[in-house]
Amino acid sequence: MCSLCMQSIHGFQPYKYTMELIENKDLLQTVFDSAPNGIAVMRSVYNEKGRVEDFSILLFNAYTFNWIGETDYKGKRYGDVFPMVKETGILEKFIEVAETGVSANFERWYTGEGMNHWFRFTAVKHAELLVVTTEDITERKQAEIALQKALDAAEKQKRLYDSIINTTPDLVYVFDPTYRFTYANKALLNMWGKTAEEAIGKGLRDNGYEEWHALMHEREIDEVLASNKTIRGTVSFPHAELGSRVYDYIFGPVFNEKGEVEVIAGTTRDITELKHAEENLKQSEARFRNMIEQAPVAILLSRGEELMSESVNEPMVKFMNKSSADEIIGKTLVEALPELKDQPVLQIVLDVQKTGIPFRGDEQPVDFLIDGKLERRYFNLSYDVIKEPGKSNAVMHIAADVTEQVLARKKIEESENRYKTLSETLEQQVNDRTKELQRSNEDLQQFAHVASHDLKEPVRKIKTFTNRLEDHLKDPLDETAARFIERIHVAADRMKTMIDGVLTYSTINENMQKSEWVNLNEVIKNIETDLEVALQKTGGAIFYHTLPTVEGASVLLYQLFYNLINNSIKFAREGILPKITISSELMIEDNRNFARIMLRDNGIGFEPDQAGQIFETFTRLNSKDKYEGTGLGLSLCKKIVERHDGSIIANGTPGEGATFIIKLPFQQKETRT
Repeated sequence: MCSLCMQSIHGFQPYKYTMELIENKDLLQTVFDSAPNGIAVMRSVYNEKGRVEDFSILLFNAYTFNWIGETDYKGKRYGDVFPMVKETGILEKFIEVAETGVSANFERWYTGEGMNHWFRFTAVKHAELLVVTTEDITERKQAEIALQKALDAAEKQKRLYDSIINTTPDLVYVFDPTYRFTYANKALLNMWGKTAEEAIGKGLRDNGYEEWHALMHEREIDEVLASNKTIRGTVSFPHAELGSRVYDYIFGPVFNEKGEVEVIAGTTRDITELKHAEENLKQSEARFRNMIEQAPVAILLSRGEELMSESVNEPMVKFMNKSSADEIIGKTLVEALPELKDQPVLQIVLDVQKTGIPFRGDEQPVDFLIDGKLERRYFNLSYDVIKEPGKSNAVMHIAADVTEQVLARKKIEESENRYKTLSETLEQQVNDRTKELQRSNEDLQQFAHVASHDLKEPVRKIKTFTNRLEDHLKDPLDETAARFIERIHVAADRMKTMIDGVLTYSTINENMQKSEWVNLNEVIKNIETDLEVALQKTGGAIFYHTLPTVEGASVLLYQLFYNLINNSIKFAREGILPKITISSELMIEDNRNFARIMLRDNGIGFEPDQAGQIFETFTRLNSKDKYEGTGLGLSLCKKIVERHDGSIIANGTPGEGATFIIKLPFQQKETRT
């Protein structure tokens, strides 16, 4: 309020002077109109009990007319001009000031007379007058309310954020530019096996990261800081409880108000099962595609109640007497083969599509229209429903043409004696062929003995005369001569190894010793001793414990694990220390106890589609110039395992290593000699 007004109202002037000043309304109105807020001067109105019940308006300033418009207010009651002051408690506060003389300052929301505002009221009593100052604080109040709502929403969002972050299995964390953790959610702390107090503010190495892992993430943090861009990667490292896992991670920049990277936020997701599932899915899809493409039976996929053809393989095209798949795909089954319309086989397919119940039927008759005539053929039919989300049911048709077999069987049934004679003749041929194969195998083994002995002799002579040549040339050899002689030695040694490998492979069946109980822990321990030099040279290590004791030939079981471990050392990744882990578990199959032994390494690995090739004789997946070997090692392993009524399979991932799964019975069915 202006100083003149305050002097007039709050000064020490007598009541008479004040009234005179009020009567000088031109001067007072000018002063009031210059105020930036609404000002009202009022006189108390009393009821019959002498209590203040309202106020008579003496003066409004110009600012007040912004709310009430140009109206004749003089002498009217405040509660009549502003009816809502009674309901909002505003009038009650004014009466309290008039009766107690204690000034009041308060805020109220006012709705009425076309107004929707927040006001701050200041009420001051002077003699019988009440001076009210009204300030429109709507914008500020709305800003405060909006701010409070924003704060409430932010708090709610924070609670939601904390709930999500700390209940998700994903790892969530924040780095500062010096590679230290400023935040880690519960999942990450659990993985570390630490509390927040133990982990926050610490670096990667302090929280258990290996040196290579820490260096990798530090380089990535530097890259985010330099580029202001998000990066993504995949890494394998151990979990405190779950062991070795595969993780997908994202590092992203968090900017401050200046657009500078303030911290680096990261999320990491365990995708071990996903990777396994993807690999299994890839293998499954590959097997499915190969099955479709290479299957000797006819396969067709149709969808919906109309049996619209979606895919078909080449045998089915031939069965349907079409020149190409284009004559079938995109058409209904009846459009492609109108002759099926009145045949039972069509109704069978429709029932399968509708009910979802598979159908299997052997030697089902189907009539095809060939050269204008119906020709009957016989098929073993299989119909299965394939359900896919968002799509109508599909039916997979599998048909094997058995027409020739059916016709042949009918002819055979007509002449049983002829069939019997043919069967006996065939049996004799099989017996003769079996004996012939046995003689051939015996001859082959005899040849292997003789050939290996005869081949070793010239190899020994090559080695002997090469040594004599070195002794004869007493003077130091020049570099070229020494290199040539060394190559002769290497070639001779390789030839000897090849000969021994061929002999071992060809005679493994006859060398099967009497079975005995073999402690595989002792076997691995002996292999560690025999490969001590190779392990020291490469920095490799073998990890194993509580391996089982199984019945078998100790020499052959030693050879089995020696070849596998030696392979893992030989095919190590450059710059990576070989790590070989051997574990086992019990399994029961066909009421027999088996030991399922897993041998894993971290070497160069191999492509998944090469898993079957590596056990083939003389098969090499890598250049012999880089990796030595005969190509017989794994084929020997397979033969040894099979001689023990077991099995061996391999899984590999390029650049990540290989896993060999050996299944051996604890006890042999019979003793082989």
